[in-house]
Amino acid sequence: MLLCHGMASCGIRGRYTYCRAHSLERVRCSGWSMSLSQALAAESLRIINMLKNHHLAESIADAAWGELLRMIAYKMKREGKHFILIDTFYPSSKTCSCCGFKLEKLDLATREWTCPHCGAHHDRDGNAAANIRAEGIRILRAEGLPVLRREMSSPNAR
Repeated sequence: MLLCHGMASCGIRGRYTYCRAHSLERVRCSGWSMSLSQALAAESLRIINMLKNHHLAESIADAAWGELLRMIAYKMKREGKHFILIDTFYPSSKTCSCCGFKLEKLDLATREWTCPHCGAHHDRDGNAAANIRAEGIRILRAEGLPVLRREMSSPNAR
């Protein structure tokens, strides 16, 4: 972990490194816990493949996504809770969270779309989050675990 006593002398990369390390350290060492949930679902992303995109590589590397997921998985296991990684190829962004209709193709540049089947308008990230949540619940139920569902604030929650 890079520690700078005079942040001005670290340069921009040093500041990014410091901020990332500080944020991860807060997750690892603090009293931050998963007390609100018995389970957490996340999409397993292929970070190595994403780093090949030169437009995104620096931002992805700065985020330390893999390290964050590793820390969360450890904390969930330690507290006796469930951490579900959704398959990389699960179509979370291009499946309508209201009716289940799946688009044939959805470009990365498309941030919003309307379902041709039910007419629901979706924000790409909000729709993906609702689908990841639903898939996580499906996996937990398939493992025979009881799931009490709380309603989400999103209108696309199912």
